[in-house]
Amino acid sequence: MQKKALIQELRDRLNAKLAQLQNTKSSLIESRESDGKSSAGDKYETGVEMIQQEMERTQGQIDQIERQKDVLNRISMTPNTLIGEGSLVLTDKANYFIGIPYGELKLETGNVYCISSASPIGELLTGTQTGETISFRDQKITVTQIL
Repeated sequence: MQKKALIQELRDRLNAKLAQLQNTKSSLIESRESDGKSSAGDKYETGVEMIQQEMERTQGQIDQIERQKDVLNRISMTPNTLIGEGSLVLTDKANYFIGIPYGELKLETGNVYCISSASPIGELLTGTQTGETISFRDQKITVTQIL
């Protein structure tokens, strides 16, 4: 499993999600503007308010993806001896990428859980090294490799 390929896959997926959200935002702007041409009192204002709330939610998601892309851009490709931000951690139970909280990523080379260092297992893994064992939910997990 290669860290560079994993990060590129994450970038591609984030960019696809970003494009989808930007299209949604454009559609919402069009809806708001077309609703603005017909003013039917309270019904109009309620519709515009709902569109505005949806635009704010969409913008929040766009901002979150931009932050995640920034985190990915700051990750070093140099392997570390201690697990930290940007580490691809192979264990006897599962593989973890410590960087952004994306969830499970299914790749041809295997599955990887993309997690934040602030997540419960991320906190336990941070600072450990190859050969060390952590306990998570009554389960022993041994770090086999850090990329």
